[in-house]
Amino acid sequence: MKKFRIQLIIWALVTVTSLQAQNGASDVIYIKGAKFTAPLVQKWIAEYAKVNPKVQVKWTDKEVDGEDIDLNLLAYNDSLQLDKRVVYVGRYALLPVTSKDNSYLSELNKKNLTKKKLKDLFFNEDVYADEEKDSKSSYKTTVYSGNNRSAVTVTFASYFGHKTADIRGKRISGDDLYLINAIEKDPTGITFNNLSYIFNTETRQLKDNIALLPLDVKKEQRKVLSSANIDQVIALLESQSVDLIPVQNFGFFYSNTIGSGATDFLSWILNKGLEYNHNYGFLKPSEDVLASQKQQIGSEKYLSSANTK
Repeated sequence: MKKFRIQLIIWALVTVTSLQAQNGASDVIYIKGAKFTAPLVQKWIAEYAKVNPKVQVKWTDKEVDGEDIDLNLLAYNDSLQLDKRVVYVGRYALLPVTSKDNSYLSELNKKNLTKKKLKDLFFNEDVYADEEKDSKSSYKTTVYSGNNRSAVTVTFASYFGHKTADIRGKRISGDDLYLINAIEKDPTGITFNNLSYIFNTETRQLKDNIALLPLDVKKEQRKVLSSANIDQVIALLESQSVDLIPVQNFGFFYSNTIGSGATDFLSWILNKGLEYNHNYGFLKPSEDVLASQKQQIGSEKYLSSANTK
């Protein structure tokens, strides 16, 4: 009898210890994606940890095996694998920029860029080459773009009906922030980039050494762009489409076998996390896209909970 009681006590201690370990256990969700989205995603991670500390969400580094990635952030149009799904959590906009020291800027400001001229400037020979060849002034521009794996470069080229290889000028590998560094050092340089790299997200103003290339848009739209204020630009692009400004959805794609932890994180982003998009230079999803994404995640959560019963 005494031996039985000892065994019972041992069993009880093991059971309690096991339950405590389970209750204290943390799910780990690994995320990988375009670097320019990292500040926003890391903000989501930090805020989500406050409401659900038992789930660890981590932005991955190069040491994490691809098979261990739970959520990949898709930042440009691509053909998804058949076993993948996507939840869009925001949009980014691209604007063409140059250095304030660019001697060509004053000439460009006299001739707002139409879609044709913008395409010529980035994809063909200099749009003003023939006009300027007999002029005493000699203008030169150097286009800077990312490599073929740059989401910004892929999106910009695709929007204007081209491939990344069609963009003329110099390619820069690595973070698209380097494109801004390049035109700051080269007074002939022009490039394009997303709002979070063009604007200072702390002051909400255009970065000091950057100037927007003038676009041939409606007067009220041009007034917003000339304000050089990121909040006004975001408000404009969320309320209406501007033909010369590419706007691209971005979101997480994942396997159909997504776990409940990742599903809950995505649900939190759609219901709470989107309030941080503007702070980091991103647009929210359009209302119809957001509604469909919430419906999709709702069904995922239902399936996930049903599978655990």
